[in-house]
Amino acid sequence: MKTGMLKTDIFDDMDPNEGVTARYGTTKARIERAALKLFAEHGLDGVSIKQIADACTISDGAMYRHFRSKDELARLMFEAIHHKLQDLVISHLVPDANMEETARALVKAYCELADSDPAQFTYHLTHRNNFIAASGDGGADPSDFMTEVVSQAMERGEIPKADPELYSGMALGVVMQSAEYSLYGRIKRPLSAHVEAFTRAIMAVLHSA
Repeated sequence: MKTGMLKTDIFDDMDPNEGVTARYGTTKARIERAALKLFAEHGLDGVSIKQIADACTISDGAMYRHFRSKDELARLMFEAIHHKLQDLVISHLVPDANMEETARALVKAYCELADSDPAQFTYHLTHRNNFIAASGDGGADPSDFMTEVVSQAMERGEIPKADPELYSGMALGVVMQSAEYSLYGRIKRPLSAHVEAFTRAIMAVLHSA
């Protein structure tokens, strides 16, 4: 992802006191929010501890009282956002959901996070592969969740049988690539306005086998 093309004005309404793991208004919350915006805009390697400290008007030493390193800060925030996305998917699921209802729940979760907190969403979208691969926590990944439900839907005969990994990947690409486009201003926000369009496209992909 070329962060230089990112529409940074999507972060303009961001509350600098709203943390990711920390209580609202605390120094730790301000550190997290400043880091989140910088990481989303420039990537982990493009941001220093000093830049984060300067952004929330504290000393470098104060940073280390809350986080042992930039890497720890980055990892803890990613994990919190990742689990938040998981919880959003679960919150939108209906009992005994079929494939279309499950696809809609996943789409709603991604769109809700993208619309409510673009910085968290951008950070998760652009760093998910590094952190998930490093942790080995594939089972917590919505991608694996999608593969599982696609496989089950194929077994039930809801959609044609094929490679569930291939088709879940193509299906997720519908919303994830579109979400990335929205960060560049190429798709009109809010993303939640396109939930049904995304869901129809995912089902079209899954029925194309």
